[in-house]
Amino acid sequence: MIVGTISPSWQHAFFKVLGVFVSIVASLVWLATLVTLFSLWAEDDFVRYESDDGEVVYISNVGARHKSVFIVGTAITGILFVLTLIFTKLCFDKESRRRFKKSISMLSIIFGILSGISLSLLAILDSVNYKIAHYIFTGLFIGFTLLSAISSIINRFSRNEVNVAVNIRVLFVSMITPLVITFVVMSLIKRPDNETQLKSVAASLEWSIAFFFVPYLALFALDLLLSINHDLNI
Repeated sequence: MIVGTISPSWQHAFFKVLGVFVSIVASLVWLATLVTLFSLWAEDDFVRYESDDGEVVYISNVGARHKSVFIVGTAITGILFVLTLIFTKLCFDKESRRRFKKSISMLSIIFGILSGISLSLLAILDSVNYKIAHYIFTGLFIGFTLLSAISSIINRFSRNEVNVAVNIRVLFVSMITPLVITFVVMSLIKRPDNETQLKSVAASLEWSIAFFFVPYLALFALDLLLSINHDLNI
């Protein structure tokens, strides 16, 4: 059956199902990327790749040594993240005609696109050969992801369309922001090379922030699932 012949409610639900699928796949791909990188580090006997690395090394340093895995994982995740945002916009903003709400929703997608691009570039410009560029794009990825999340939250509250997924997204922003600030501070504090405790803490925070991105991606699936029954009136 051609999509154009489906009733609007079922067509809307169809796009939401696609959004759910892409969101879950994006979450699983990012989880697989992190697990693979950790496994590769384990195969390297948990080596300290840099002289000033702590007992826990940065994901960036693992990715720099296993660049193909890092690039493929970040590229696919970035693309799927953007597609998830697009499907979410199509589903939730289809009937909105107010300029402010459409603008906020569009900002969420723009920030998401920039986040996805930054995620890919931080893998390509690794922490060994392009250290400054790598750190810049790492910061941009985190910053644009948070801005995308905040824009999405504002959009949903402005439309009075708040559910469990939106509330969890608020919790995500509230938890990640202090973790990011702590990560940056710990990374910037200068200590002798033989005192690596702070580096271990910073690296642990980086791993934690990266793993938090897994449920964040899956939240879009939950958000869409919670609204499917309403659209189908069942």
